[in-house]
Amino acid sequence: MLPPPDIEAAVRAEFNSAVKKGTREAYERFIRRHPDHPLAEKAREALAKGDGK
Repeated sequence: MLPPPDIEAAVRAEFNSAVKKGTREAYERFIRRHPDHPLAEKAREALAKGDGK
């Protein structure tokens, strides 16, 4: 039997992918998928300071 997936690691990986892409769309998609996660606030901050081309 496989161990349960590490959900937190998956969310962090998704956030890192959004940062790497650096697009508004990537940040907005992350926020839509994980609106209450602490990293969503970081994504909002990135958008507010003009990150996300």
